[in-house]
Amino acid sequence: MSQPKKTLFMETTAVPADRTAAEISSMLIQAGATQIATDYEDGRIKGLRWSMRASGHDILFQMPARAEPIYAIFLKRNKSTWLNEKQKAEMRAKAERVAWRQLLRWTQAQVAMIECGMTEASEVFFPYMQVNTGQTVYEIFRASEFKMLEGPKN
Repeated sequence: MSQPKKTLFMETTAVPADRTAAEISSMLIQAGATQIATDYEDGRIKGLRWSMRASGHDILFQMPARAEPIYAIFLKRNKSTWLNEKQKAEMRAKAERVAWRQLLRWTQAQVAMIECGMTEASEVFFPYMQVNTGQTVYEIFRASEFKMLEGPKN
């Protein structure tokens, strides 16, 4: 007996990535964003950058939609040993739709917590905060192998 194929969260979405990015932008404005920019690569939407005021400072954030891991899952699931370019493009577009839709659901949950006072926008978006190097806080911590989180040595 074969096991049913497990689907990814939001896998069946047909909502285009750019429409979902616009919905996320709207949510970010609700959370206090004062400027929003959209990043593209090869004509495809890749992420959002925005500024938001926190503790009297304008802070920059950048949030990518990482579709490549989802695309890799779709490729791995594919039983065919060969895909033509059109099939690959369709699979990549689906991965992008799913990535953006997942990011929207995450953003909606964060904004809901901000709106009821459970957290501040700068707190939930902290990993996406952009520093002077152009990297995010998360990227800096990851590059250091999270050594910045180690406690004092006794």
